[in-house]
Amino acid sequence: MRWWPERWRRRTAESDSFADLLLAAARERGIPAERVNDSDVEDLAIAMAKNTYEKGDIAAAEKMLRLITVKGRPSAAGMAAFNLGVMLESRGDARGARHAYRMAVDLPDRDAAAMAALNLGIILFHEGDTEQARTLLTIAMESSHPQAAPKGAFNLGGLLAREGRTEEAMRALQRAVDSGHPDESPGALTQLGALWFTTGRVAEAEAAFERVIATRHPEFAAMAHACLLDLRRQRR
Repeated sequence: MRWWPERWRRRTAESDSFADLLLAAARERGIPAERVNDSDVEDLAIAMAKNTYEKGDIAAAEKMLRLITVKGRPSAAGMAAFNLGVMLESRGDARGARHAYRMAVDLPDRDAAAMAALNLGIILFHEGDTEQARTLLTIAMESSHPQAAPKGAFNLGGLLAREGRTEEAMRALQRAVDSGHPDESPGALTQLGALWFTTGRVAEAEAAFERVIATRHPEFAAMAHACLLDLRRQRR
């Protein structure tokens, strides 16, 4: 983790002025801010930035988040950097998103770091940087974040499977299955079933597909059903 100088943690007169303006702006937008204290002001700023973004003022939202990444507490800066990355990615600024996500990964907020590692890992995978993608998806998988961990495991499993690292892929996918996540678990079990089938573990593959079908997942149940039919045709 990056070391943050003590002077960055001290609230200056300038940041106090920013806090006052922020609280006033929050009230104008109908965001409750009456009981916000100094330690919460950055969290309020992030909520305000999201609200501003949703209302279509993208430039103002990005400006607010960039300010928090520089002037906010390290923990708040991490979440601001993550949200900035999401905003930049949504408007097609891949380079800016990568920079913001990397900043979030290096900051002490564990939730922000896990989510940023997941998003950045997926971006880099699609850009062909599989080595960095593996590292970042592993960070996400190893986190305790309820979304980033199973999503990281699912995506890492897919990446490893494409590289022919079948045993490693199976272990990652099994972690996603074991998470019980409503989307990643059946998705990972479908992929795991396909890997079991291709490696000769036909009975396990069949059982996996049947389990996914039983979930009635809107995407993966149909996929598992198609895989199961293919498996049974090939066994005849």
